[in-house]
Amino acid sequence: MSTRTWGIVGAVVVLAAAGTTAALLLHGGKTGDYKTLPACDKLSGAVQGKPAFHVGQNVTDAADIRGLHPAYTNIRCETADGVTFVEVDLYQASTMNPLTATMYPDKQLHDGDWRAKDIFGHNQLTALTPDTAYGSLDFAASTCTVEQVKRNAEVMMTVPMPKGTSPTAWKAACKQIAQQQMPKVIGAAL
Repeated sequence: MSTRTWGIVGAVVVLAAAGTTAALLLHGGKTGDYKTLPACDKLSGAVQGKPAFHVGQNVTDAADIRGLHPAYTNIRCETADGVTFVEVDLYQASTMNPLTATMYPDKQLHDGDWRAKDIFGHNQLTALTPDTAYGSLDFAASTCTVEQVKRNAEVMMTVPMPKGTSPTAWKAACKQIAQQQMPKVIGAAL
């Protein structure tokens, strides 16, 4: 091969390597990002009793908010009374804190995995595993909420609990929901 041919081959190799590096940067070098939100029917099938869900919230356009790109989509599937629901939040890299709808104080781009874990830590539930927590978000402990983070996604499920349950029995039942139902919900969600 001539010097020119080797130069062209070298340029192609460099461009291919740069493309691979850019792709790894865009996807965080992980196994890839979730691209689509699940349907409510699919999520309903994963929850015990298969409750009739309708879409309560659906943010499918990761549009700018106050000039900051949130790179965030979500769907909330809920029962008519809103007591039972599953919410799936997908995060991509962004400079915006979705909790405050303002730029992060360090003004840096945070990846989706970091953002999902940051949001996950705000509800102060009991840790089951490093990426799964359970507890109640209401004062009466009338519901059980389970949250799990998997890569750049956060999934939350809330189901009602029997009235008059002692705190010890409630905690054991909610933990069991986290262990048995949440894996099915995560499978349906992602």
